[in-house]
Amino acid sequence: MGNLSVNHYVRLEPGAKGVAATYVLDLAEIPTFELLQSWGVSRDAPRELLEAKVREQATGWGGALRFSENGRLLVAKLESSELAVVDGAGNLPVFRVTMRLVVPAAGGRLEYEDGNYSTRAGWREVVVRPGPGSEVAKASHGDVDLSSGLTSYPQDPTKAPPQSVKAWFEWKPVGGEVTAVRKPVVEATAAVPSPIVPRPTVASPNSTEEVRGARPPEAQSAGTVQRNDAISKMLRVKNLSWAMVATLVALAFWFGALHALEPGHGKTMVAAYLVGERGTAKHAAILGGMVTFTHTISVFALGLATMFLSRYVMPEKISKVLGVVSGVSIVWIGAVMLWRRVRALNNGVVREHPHTHDHGHSHDHPHPHDHSHSHDHDGHTHSHLPEGEISMGSLIALGASGGLVPCPSALILLLGAISIGKVALGMVLLLSFSLGLAIVLMATGLLVLYAKNLLPEGTGPGSPFFRYMPVLSAAVILVIGIAMTGVAMGVIPAGSFIG
Repeated sequence: MGNLSVNHYVRLEPGAKGVAATYVLDLAEIPTFELLQSWGVSRDAPRELLEAKVREQATGWGGALRFSENGRLLVAKLESSELAVVDGAGNLPVFRVTMRLVVPAAGGRLEYEDGNYSTRAGWREVVVRPGPGSEVAKASHGDVDLSSGLTSYPQDPTKAPPQSVKAWFEWKPVGGEVTAVRKPVVEATAAVPSPIVPRPTVASPNSTEEVRGARPPEAQSAGTVQRNDAISKMLRVKNLSWAMVATLVALAFWFGALHALEPGHGKTMVAAYLVGERGTAKHAAILGGMVTFTHTISVFALGLATMFLSRYVMPEKISKVLGVVSGVSIVWIGAVMLWRRVRALNNGVVREHPHTHDHGHSHDHPHPHDHSHSHDHDGHTHSHLPEGEISMGSLIALGASGGLVPCPSALILLLGAISIGKVALGMVLLLSFSLGLAIVLMATGLLVLYAKNLLPEGTGPGSPFFRYMPVLSAAVILVIGIAMTGVAMGVIPAGSFIG
């Protein structure tokens, strides 16, 4: 689900004494960090203090759960809360809180709604399980427990996580000894995930380490900071030697480079820009440098917001806004480039047909295949190819747009170091990570420029390939910008495009 996610689970069990609700929140690294910031305590605080803070917070979490029966609002009573703490990615802690509530329901149509962390991505599961002394006729959800109370997630990445925040069921208490419970007829108002048999739970619900032994299906990547990887283990060391610091910096650089090699991160955009321009190594370096600068600044700004402003604005909202700004900027750059290049192409074609190049002018042929590329009319040289517009403004704008969206792994590195009191180290790790990402983009640009010189003679200057490639590359940038904007706005599912 990612380092920004919060997973939800509720099991509603009507019985002779009302409805028992078991509610679980599984907070990833960054939401847990924000929670500790709001409490004003560190992860190393005494266990008793953390549990006391959880009990206080559980009152608010429970109050955000809405229960009503036959249209009448019911107030649930919090009976207990339990906390499990585990080391996550970047040595940041992750919390799993289990709350048990009792709803004073007497029978009828009970409705439930979860109002906690509504803007966070995550697993949202509802289970309706009739208990002794009750009979449920109809329900929006069945009794299939996909994740065993968020302790053993299904490991099939092709299965979409449930997204249920509302539920209802019609029930009545029954007297006498109940030897069998009749399963309700499930009449979901929305699509219910197909039953998935979870892996056996090997951990006790009260354990602190094994309880998160199975996480939700996540994309495993060599460029993503994960729990118990080399960086996470080294950040647990309180007294870091200079050799360990150097190793951390090198690992951060390596992670950034590997991260840039994954789908996305602007490689296609950089290639499309340079292949249609008369670019140089200097231009590729400027693009990479701007990506490094903006990526570092954006992650640092997001880190400050996570530390000090999370109660006012969620980090994922900032990321979404930055994503939209980045996408719209690239759409604008691509649209302007496309318009200019189509116009230049049309002008070149119009000039090419009226004359036959035989009207008393001298040709300058620096290359044996350049006769259809450029020539001189009374001292004025022009080309039949649409010229590329390499300008400092377009380079800066494109590089800034490519690095504007912060990645969670870079944020984890920064916050992981800050959480152990090493702010300067966090900044160095962030810069090193961004440099690794930028080096890959620079290398992509240089490879594109080198590959242009290896094209066969039939695709040399003056050929249809060279005439239309600048236009095609501008169109590719425009499409990438539209796709990025759609993903940032949630219109297009993430992962639909690779670039």
